[in-house]
Amino acid sequence: MKIKLYALGDSITYGFPYGPEFSWVRILAQKTGLTIINGGKNGDTTALMLHRLSLAFNYNPSHLLLLGGTNDAYWAQDLRTVTKNIKGICIRCLEHKIYPILGTPTPVGEPQVEGILAEYRAFIQEIAKKEDIPLIPFHKAFLDEDNRFKVELTTDGCHPNFDGYRAMAELALIKLQIPGYPELKF
Repeated sequence: MKIKLYALGDSITYGFPYGPEFSWVRILAQKTGLTIINGGKNGDTTALMLHRLSLAFNYNPSHLLLLGGTNDAYWAQDLRTVTKNIKGICIRCLEHKIYPILGTPTPVGEPQVEGILAEYRAFIQEIAKKEDIPLIPFHKAFLDEDNRFKVELTTDGCHPNFDGYRAMAELALIKLQIPGYPELKF
């Protein structure tokens, strides 16, 4: 199977504030040689990602890597709504014979928003395990050995800086090496 990834996400997938050429998506594509389409859009929520999912299908990807939830948390969307959107994206992908990969949202420096993101992360980790969907715990790239947020990897307490995007790509590279890279475990 020829692997072609579509990365569906928000500004953190897009590469804000630098642009897609400096995103974790681009770095990962360069390190792996895989074709990875950057489907990140600044300001997107999981509802908007679900709405524009059909655009991803135009690229005929073999896999879709979903990283979202940060904007939902800033808008204080309840877990049920985000759960429904993420499940909807996964189901629609599978209906189109596209294998989903889930990513956990990165931490932010605002405690109230971070509390909501922690709930989203727990759900994403749970569904990945329950449904045997590969998971990239992107949030771990921003935590030190004591699980403290490494704000120095961000530009504004939310969006990664160059080092933050490199850390995300490195983590994705490790997690995508599921037996016999470049084959994913499907």
